[in-house]
Amino acid sequence: MSINVILADDHAIVRQGLAALLQAEPDITVLAQAADGAAAWDLIATHQPDLAILDLSMPQATGIEVARRVEAAALDTRCLLLTMHDDPAAALEAQEAGAAGYVLKDNSFEELVLAVRTIAAGGTFVTASIRAKLRALQRNGQQHLTLSSREREVIRLVALGHSSKEIARVLDISPRTVDTYRNRLMRKLGLHCVADVVRYAVQAGMLLGHEVPAS
Repeated sequence: MSINVILADDHAIVRQGLAALLQAEPDITVLAQAADGAAAWDLIATHQPDLAILDLSMPQATGIEVARRVEAAALDTRCLLLTMHDDPAAALEAQEAGAAGYVLKDNSFEELVLAVRTIAAGGTFVTASIRAKLRALQRNGQQHLTLSSREREVIRLVALGHSSKEIARVLDISPRTVDTYRNRLMRKLGLHCVADVVRYAVQAGMLLGHEVPAS
């Protein structure tokens, strides 16, 4: 019996390439593709597939927000988050939102297929490196795990050296709102300067694949 899938990613080359690879598997059928979170939700509500493969960071709604909406609607569709961010806090939030899987984009396609089949059979799947980081966070305390997706994105962009105006443009919020986020987060996490923010983001795995500005 075929596993019916919808695929959502805002990068067309990534989305189309994955769709072609998945469609070549004998037991997987890609029903439709979406370029943002709102379109992903519409496709899920329309097709009610067995599985939705969702990019974590998308316009309109994040993969976690879509997974949370699927959970709230009590649909049978199961969600798998696919991301480049090796952030255990995001994986935990995804699980709390009802997602059944969390796979990194730099892993092999074979691992993604294994995750799809495992989740479709009723199981859960988390990339091994993320499982290890989750265990480390549990040993060292839960401080990282209290941040929302938006809070983590603000921290990540601050750590990468973006100004409030630049962050506001990326997140489609006002610079004043960015400053409010920044000040609240620094108090919340006990951070006192940008160097502290960079260290926090590095330790939380938020900056993998990005060049950290020199201090």
